[in-house]
Amino acid sequence: MKILIIQPGYLGDTVFLGPLIRVLKSQLHESVIGVCVSPRGEAVARLLPGCDSVFVFDKRSADRGLRGIFRIGKVLRHFDPEIALTVNYSWRSGLLACLSGATRRIGYPPWSTSRLKLNRSQTFVERALECARSLDLDVSQAADQNLKLEPVKLDRVTGALTNLRHPLIGIVPGAEQHTKRWGAEKYAELVRQLTVTGATPILLGGPNEMELCRRVIVLATVSAVDTTGNSVEEALAVLSQCDLVVGGDTGLLHSARALGKPTVMVFGPTDPNRHRFEAGSVVVKTDLACQPCHRSGQKVCPLGHHHCMTELSPQSVLDQCRTLISW
Repeated sequence: MKILIIQPGYLGDTVFLGPLIRVLKSQLHESVIGVCVSPRGEAVARLLPGCDSVFVFDKRSADRGLRGIFRIGKVLRHFDPEIALTVNYSWRSGLLACLSGATRRIGYPPWSTSRLKLNRSQTFVERALECARSLDLDVSQAADQNLKLEPVKLDRVTGALTNLRHPLIGIVPGAEQHTKRWGAEKYAELVRQLTVTGATPILLGGPNEMELCRRVIVLATVSAVDTTGNSVEEALAVLSQCDLVVGGDTGLLHSARALGKPTVMVFGPTDPNRHRFEAGSVVVKTDLACQPCHRSGQKVCPLGHHHCMTELSPQSVLDQCRTLISW
């Protein structure tokens, strides 16, 4: 049986597919699992245990518009799935499920043969597992299991980290939406304190975060390892070598969790209750009446002050780092 999972969302959304894939593989033993994700989610999808095929839907660029949707639909049709599971509620995903030729389409968007009711109070993982529940599969234990990616080893990346002083603390200052960013000044102070106490900060992020991370290092006035601008695959390799990772509600932090790394996550406008955190993940947040204000973050604070981030001190984050590892 071939099953197609469609989730062309953010990097973290791909990570959250792990428990669903494990349920499908463990209970539908002959199943072949294909996953349709965004370009940024491709590297993670290829590392999810049980994922047999990966299809990339570049909805913002190469596959933009109806022509791109029909092109990817043709690719998915060649996969020849019997079942398509759409774990987000985008009309594009619903249309791709139709174009795949799957006779049974379970999910949240239009054109599903079994349309699920969206429950925003559920975690992202639980929302995905509703698709498995619709197949009469047992999901009672799946949500309690840690997300795990297979080990990532890239010698050309990790070799440069071998002689650094431990602990290696991954720092991810960026996020897709600006309101989820703690700010260069806050991260700079954290980097300075980490260095003074004997740790080695390692900055991570994509090409769009290079300028931000350069500013963090300049403001910190100490040396730090800057790996920003690399690919997601290379970032995963770096994360696999870190002793702890710090950042906001963003894909690389959720990937670090999937790699089994201790994480300290700074939450502002988004709701940490939408995640099921495993042991070793700590949330740092303020408790303002206006939190949370958005499901995925916005470009600017709707109230104009951004206190959910500006009132969080670097010392409070450092203290949480020390609760997870000692040095």
